[in-house]
Amino acid sequence: MKKLVGALAVLSLLIVVDVASARGRKKIAPACCPTACYTPSCGSGYGDSGCGYTYVTTYQDVTRTVCEMVPVQTTQDVTEAVVTPVKRTVPQTETYYETVMVNVPTTYTVYRCVPETRAVQVAVCRPVTTMVEQTYTVCVPVNKTVKQSYQVAVPVTRSVAQTYYTTVYEQVPVVKTGYTTSYVATCGPVSAGCGSGCGTGCGSGCGSAPSYTPVCTPYTYTAYQCVAKQVAQTQMVNVCEYKYETRTQDVTYVENTYRQEKKSVPVTTYQTAYENQNVTYNVMKAFTQTATVQQCKYVPKTRTYNVEYTEYKTSYKTTKVPVTTYKAVYRTVVEKVPVTTCVPVAPAPSAPACAPAPCCY
Repeated sequence: MKKLVGALAVLSLLIVVDVASARGRKKIAPACCPTACYTPSCGSGYGDSGCGYTYVTTYQDVTRTVCEMVPVQTTQDVTEAVVTPVKRTVPQTETYYETVMVNVPTTYTVYRCVPETRAVQVAVCRPVTTMVEQTYTVCVPVNKTVKQSYQVAVPVTRSVAQTYYTTVYEQVPVVKTGYTTSYVATCGPVSAGCGSGCGTGCGSGCGSAPSYTPVCTPYTYTAYQCVAKQVAQTQMVNVCEYKYETRTQDVTYVENTYRQEKKSVPVTTYQTAYENQNVTYNVMKAFTQTATVQQCKYVPKTRTYNVEYTEYKTSYKTTKVPVTTYKAVYRTVVEKVPVTTCVPVAPAPSAPACAPAPCCY
């Protein structure tokens, strides 16, 4: 609930400051009105230092609640595993083999290629030529003429009216209203012994300076505004269309005719005959040989040596470890917030001795 009230208070102060800053924007006086020696009693309405209203900024205390995270130090028990190495020496026996070269007599078989002649019966092909009457087909071309019809696309052009739209911009007169500002002089009280009349108030000694009241007069004037308008235009466009016509022409083509003819041609055939011939072959024969070769022999032997190895033993211990946690803490703070208000200012006790400044628009 306190947070909600504080937020609403800050929001209302921001709205007040925004409104004050919006009201405090200075008006811009017309460029043709001199204000160097112009201090009317009621102000010119353009933010000058003569009289009227001024803005005063004050500071107010606003209370709000702030949430902070505060670290809290605690300790926590943690179990750790400790591994301790332990070395041991153990005797170990191993068997190894030594290489010994030994001469061994051995018998092996060798194959050699030996030529050998044999009488075999061989098949022989002998050519025999004879004349044979043979019938074959001959292709004879014959030219023929026929009439053939085909279609032709003939272009035909015709005119068609086509409408399109263009955008035209026109200057349209618009009547607007403006305002001119004039000032009406109001005479102050006349002192005794000065007679009737207002006087100029500039050195006569008869009364105080006159006050000027601004009067806004509306007037109308004509301004021109650019307006877009769609205009339709028509033009004639030539359109090409195709008309299909059927035409006939004479076409000559070649037609093939076939006829049978006879002719005697030599034909060679082959006849198979058998005859005995001596043929030499290469035959593989086995031969036995004896030789002495060296063989590698492995002789087993044993030896003992000490081996050192390491064992690891695991133990557990509990230690305290610092742990940092964070806790939410709420506290109330007071801030200075600027507040701008509009305050009326009393008119000056006496006006300077100068003539009213003319206004030009």
